[in-house]
Amino acid sequence: MDGTFIEVETVAESEDDPGAALSVVRSVLASPGIAEVDLTTVQYTDVVAAAR
Repeated sequence: MDGTFIEVETVAESEDDPGAALSVVRSVLASPGIAEVDLTTVQYTDVVAAAR
């Protein structure tokens, strides 16, 4: 398993419109220079399990 993994969570005001919450998460990720290309939809626990 290579790389560094972080998880960022926020609360969405509405399940029907997660746009504002996603904007907050993207802003937090951009601060240390994490770009969209660096993101994955793979869960960290799945990566750990596959490495075993």
